[in-house]
Amino acid sequence: MNLGSLADQEKALLTSSTLYVWYLSYYTTEKQMFGKCGDIKRIIMGLDKVKKTPCGFCFVEYYTREDAENAMRYINGTGLNDRIIRTDWDHGFKEGWQYGSGKSGGQVRDEYRTDYDEGRGGYGKIVVSKINQSRDPM
Repeated sequence: MNLGSLADQEKALLTSSTLYVWYLSYYTTEKQMFGKCGDIKRIIMGLDKVKKTPCGFCFVEYYTREDAENAMRYINGTGLNDRIIRTDWDHGFKEGWQYGSGKSGGQVRDEYRTDYDEGRGGYGKIVVSKINQSRDPM
């Protein structure tokens, strides 16, 4: 997907009213998200592209840049569902971006995670695959 030149992307980020939010629990719902910072136009939850279940990120689009700045200022680094969430500017949501880009359908970093994290579905998908293979020797 062509997003234009680097200058175009930087300009879009300076005027954007959309935030990319990550490190969410898989159990975070839209109703828990960001309404106290301003009027939300829409929230697009990140989904596992295979299972169509939440996979730990979302896009939050506000009506105004000012409301998005408030969310960035007050939400980034705060706790939600036992996680410290992160926010960053996004130059504007495009259809299809809501799906995880990992080979197994979710986020790439979750495939390689070796620690157990209940809020993100347990172990990473590669670790789970190895555990399952060791249980089923054929």
